[in-house]
Order: sequence, then structure tokens, then C-alpha cells
Amino acid sequence: MRQQPVTSRSQDPKRQMGAREILDAAALAFSERGYAATSIDDVADVLGATKGRIYHYFRTKGELFIGIHRRGIEWILEAIGPTAERADLAPADKLREMVRQHALMMMEHHTYMGVGQFLIDIHLAGEGRQSASMEEILRMRRQFEDYYVKVVEDGIKTGAFRDTDANLVSKAMLGAVNWMHVWYRPDETRDTPEQHERIATTLADHAVYGIVA
Repeated sequence: MRQQPVTSRSQDPKRQMGAREILDAAALAFSERGYAATSIDDVADVLGATKGRIYHYFRTKGELFIGIHRRGIEWILEAIGPTAERADLAPADKLREMVRQHALMMMEHHTYMGVGQFLIDIHLAGEGRQSASMEEILRMRRQFEDYYVKVVEDGIKTGAFRDTDANLVSKAMLGAVNWMHVWYRPDETRDTPEQHERIATTLADHAVYGIVA
């Protein structure tokens, strides 16, 4: 599922690239300092540019936050959506692959994902909150959670999973993977594709084994 970025006011490739570079810098700054403690000057320092360049693309710090949050959800949906919508996978195999892809995305884009988990900061980003943008973000978040609920419900119906509360179990799974933003920190000596795969597979197996019948 691909959404149009809320941060770009033009479809010009150069403008989109400029906006992405700024979002990358803002995501790093926010992940290190938190939204409230980060200024546009801080983002400019990370970017290695003047804050005038940032204002050329984003009117407020809140717009930066909304853009980061939305891009993170887009990546997650693009990662798990194709698997969630497959009809040829058994529920356990589907859930395992969804969690695996979710975890890999959390590690690949850890600065974006960490920022996106601090929901209280959405309220602090009020100066950049456009109702249409926030509604779209909330819609994508609901779709994301619905993917998990649906596969758990399917597993219960087929007898693959224990009879349980699909909504509650899904929130627990999402919480476990999303919480990676707290403990996962890239390390040059250990941050390899093999390490990512090990972590993602472990979390995926844990999610399935926790509810398998």
C-alpha cells in the first residue's frame, strides 16, 4: 500500500528528495532528544544546513513529526500488507511472516519507528496537525492493527490458534514488536543482516507459539 507523503508539496523528484533528507535528519534528532526538546535549529545541525532550507519544505516542527510518523506507518504497511492479504498461507505461517517483516522494518528504520511510537508527542506536534493528515495516519494505524486481528481471528476459526480475544492478543503482539524502539540500538559490530534476521525470527516464533493450539 503506497500513500502520497503528507510532507511533499510537489511531485518534483528533487523536492521529494530534499524533503526525505530533512525527514531523515529530523527523525534522528527526535529519536535522540524527543520531540519537545528538539528545535528546528537542532534538526538543521543534524542536516548540516540552515533552518531556512527546512522551512522551504516544512512550515513547522509539527509538520516534520507528522511526516516522520506517516512515513513509518507507510513502511510497515508496505512490509506486512502483501503477506496479510495472501490467501494461500495458513494463519500461523502468515502471522509468523507478518511479525518477522514488522520487526525487520523496526530495525531498518529505527529512528523513524522510535519517533512514531511516542504517541503523546503527536499532541505536542499540534502546530503541524492538519486534520486530513491526522485522519489518514489514524486510518493507516487502524488498518495496521486490523491486519493482525484478522489473521488471529482466522487462526481461531480454523482451530490453528487457541480460542482467545483476538483484539487483546493482537495488541500484545504489536506492543512487543513496537517496543523494540526502546531496547534495539544499532551496533556496528553486531548490526548485520544475520543479526536482524535472528531477532526478527525469534520474535515471530514467540508470537505464534504464544497462541498456537
